[in-house]
Amino acid sequence: MNLANVVKLECCEINFSARNKDDALKKISKILMESSQLKQVDEDSIYQSLLERENKGSTGFNKGIAIPHCQIEGIKEFIISIAICKKGINFDSLDKKKSRIFITIVGPSGDRSDHLKLLAKVSQILRMPGVSENLLNTTTKIGLYEEFLRNTENGVDVALKKEQDKLMLLIVRDEDVIQDITEVFVEIGVQDSTIIETQQMENLLSKAPLFMGFFDFTGGKQPFSKIILLKIPKDYINAIIKGIESTVGDLETYSGVSIMVLDLFFAKGF
Repeated sequence: MNLANVVKLECCEINFSARNKDDALKKISKILMESSQLKQVDEDSIYQSLLERENKGSTGFNKGIAIPHCQIEGIKEFIISIAICKKGINFDSLDKKKSRIFITIVGPSGDRSDHLKLLAKVSQILRMPGVSENLLNTTTKIGLYEEFLRNTENGVDVALKKEQDKLMLLIVRDEDVIQDITEVFVEIGVQDSTIIETQQMENLLSKAPLFMGFFDFTGGKQPFSKIILLKIPKDYINAIIKGIESTVGDLETYSGVSIMVLDLFFAKGF
């Protein structure tokens, strides 16, 4: 099961707080109601299901981690919420310490096998070195969501798959060389790139009354600026740079082209 489809951004909370365990379960139930998959279930039903499971044995584990979970009639999909309480809440944890990370799993009634698999996956992720600390240190909801998914099996697969891919950005200020640059791409085998029209600062400021006449670096020629974006294999970097430098000269001294190469953390759809 792909956790990216189960963990819900709308059910993530970085400033979670509660007076006690019962209050925490009620507030977790409220957070879960943000998911459209639970609109047909009332909030109290979620709370009662979580409470019933807690009465069988606390889901508060060691090292500040709690994984409340339950199965509910009437839903077809699993939903996972993430809540961070930096001060901690007494949650009857095994080590008697306050729980600060709450990963809640709600699943369809009767699907015990997938429910246990999700529990195992979540538990495995939270045992990984540094994961709990990174989750506690996130400052935004989307940061919390992405930090958790980054450590999932699917997140690791994506990172490994894209490890050899890089994002190259070329800022071209010399109109005379852009055709030569695209020919370098074709020769190397790069056939897909995006060219973005841009404006340099002097092109904007020269229109303001305060700066009129100040920017005249081009001798009356309209400043030229384009950004070329392309996703390339890591092994293509040196070939592209050498190909461009064979046309325009050393990029350290030539001001018409700038190149940046960035790591791709994630890419989908191109």
